[in-house]
Amino acid sequence: MTRSIRIGAFAGNIVVAITLFAMGACTNSATISRDYQYSFYDRDLVQYVASKESFPVLVVANAFGAGADDALLAGLKLPGYYPPTPFTATTAQARNDGHLILVFDPIGASSGQATCDAPETQTMPAKSGAANTVSLLAAFCYGREAVSVAYMEIPRPAGPADQAFRADMAQLLAVLLPSQRQDDGGCAQIAGVFC
Repeated sequence: MTRSIRIGAFAGNIVVAITLFAMGACTNSATISRDYQYSFYDRDLVQYVASKESFPVLVVANAFGAGADDALLAGLKLPGYYPPTPFTATTAQARNDGHLILVFDPIGASSGQATCDAPETQTMPAKSGAANTVSLLAAFCYGREAVSVAYMEIPRPAGPADQAFRADMAQLLAVLLPSQRQDDGGCAQIAGVFC
């Protein structure tokens, strides 16, 4: 009887150790902040855009280089509660209807509405040298109206295929495009700075 208890306790310790190891392997160092869903955010709006068989994305100041938009978008996926839909690059002129905007190195006062209205004006000039971190502002827009927004800072990834970067982007997209609208009245209390 004592022997089986010890074996059971040993097996339980192994399970706990494996679980802790797996949790440590899945942690990432993304800091996501300033996330907000506007009053008309709805999961059905995201599904409507996804139903068109591709999800348009405008990438501004791509941290991986001007020609890397397709490589960046190839590794991104909508959260699992939406239908699998590929992301495709679009331009500021061609965007209409629902689309995402990804702005690398956004200006400090950038907001969701300013990003959807004039995305090209929302990035800082290129930094000299390689910074240790990358900042990214993601906005879900409908036409020129902001639907949701989120800001992320991460350690500089090796490239768009970096697995840690893809995990960080999955986390960002889950915050930007949640399965249901978050009731957060705090944004209006900051005079709309990040709204």
